[in-house]
Amino acid sequence: MTIENVNIVRTSHYQSMSDHPPAKRPYGGVPSEERQRQRHDKLIDAGIRIFGSKGFHGATVREICVEAHLTERYFYESFKNMSELFIAVYSQVRQELMDQTKTALRHAKPGPDELLEASLRVFLEFIRNDPYRARIFLIEALSIGRGVIHVSGETARDYSNLLLKFIHNMYPDAERFGVRLDLMTAGLIGMNIHLATRWVNENFATPIDVVLRSNMLPYHGLLALLKQGIPDKA
Repeated sequence: MTIENVNIVRTSHYQSMSDHPPAKRPYGGVPSEERQRQRHDKLIDAGIRIFGSKGFHGATVREICVEAHLTERYFYESFKNMSELFIAVYSQVRQELMDQTKTALRHAKPGPDELLEASLRVFLEFIRNDPYRARIFLIEALSIGRGVIHVSGETARDYSNLLLKFIHNMYPDAERFGVRLDLMTAGLIGMNIHLATRWVNENFATPIDVVLRSNMLPYHGLLALLKQGIPDKA
């Protein structure tokens, strides 16, 4: 074999290696992709504890990593910055609450009062039982920036749409009274969030049943009007 042929074979071999890089080896029997996912989840769990206790603006990357038992290079493996981590933390909390709400609705009796009470109670119990998640969901999310505010706005719209669907199912001809139900449901969800935030800020001093009744009263009024028919204005 000539020198030229040897060089051609070597070049072909190296090109083949570059086209097909070796797969990342498992460590301790765990594939690298799974280890990366585990580190990502540890950072989110640490974010819940740190953001929930110190707030977003009082937290640092170092504190998050210490809490997660990871070095800072692994933080930047998963997130560009603290805002991106917070959005991931908020999104997880949001999904947890939505999953619990849907479960509560599936197990509730089918009446309007029962369904409303089930959804509102699970929301109030969720924030009361975990002050970290309550702070992240209701307070910190409104103090950071456009990206997070956009995500929290989507949460309000999700619950508003859930309520709108509920009203349409119970009273399919409700809009014939000449009202914008989408505006009404958005306002009701905003009221729930405001009352819940105040409850968090007062450290849950008011009994949950009192807060629940205060949240339910406007819904009772709306449902009563829809049931009897909203009178035309004179």
